Amino acid sequence: QVPDFELRLTYPVRWLRAMFNCGRGAPRAGRRSRAAVETLLKRQRDELPDILEELEQNNRKTGHWAWWVFPTDMPGASEPGSETFVTCDTAAQLFEADASATNWRSVLEKVCELCEERGMRVLPRIDHGRVHFFLKFWQTYPDSPEWLQDVLSRLDKFDWPPR
Repeated sequence: QVPDFELRLTYPVRWLRAMFNCGRGAPRAGRRSRAAVETLLKRQRDELPDILEELEQNNRKTGHWAWWVFPTDMPGASEPGSETFVTCDTAAQLFEADASATNWRSVLEKVCELCEERGMRVLPRIDHGRVHFFLKFWQTYPDSPEWLQDVLSRLDKFDWPPR
């Protein structure tokens, strides 16, 4: 563990982001948020292979799955079934061995590839706000793996409006 003062000197931007979003002031995971991430993990395990196939066949999003590919700290307004969201405390579970991180990465990278080739229209306009808030959450999450940081950088090149 790096001492706090050393962390602030070595990684000032990362430390500031963590303090304001996923740092000491962030809410802790409660029963509701633990249930939400468990539901998200199940949805990702069940849905991500079909989502990737959809993107490869249609070169755009045609189904209803943005909540599980672009998780944020807010549940989706029209999400079917139980709500899903992540918190600073639960987000790490998406990268654990029993999670679907490999499939999640494949889907996100395919979305990036399609956006770079065809533009933002590969995702319906109604999903643009979710991508905006996905970027906001994960760009401030201090423990994102390198592949996710790359995805965030690629998606951030587009102007995803908050609504």
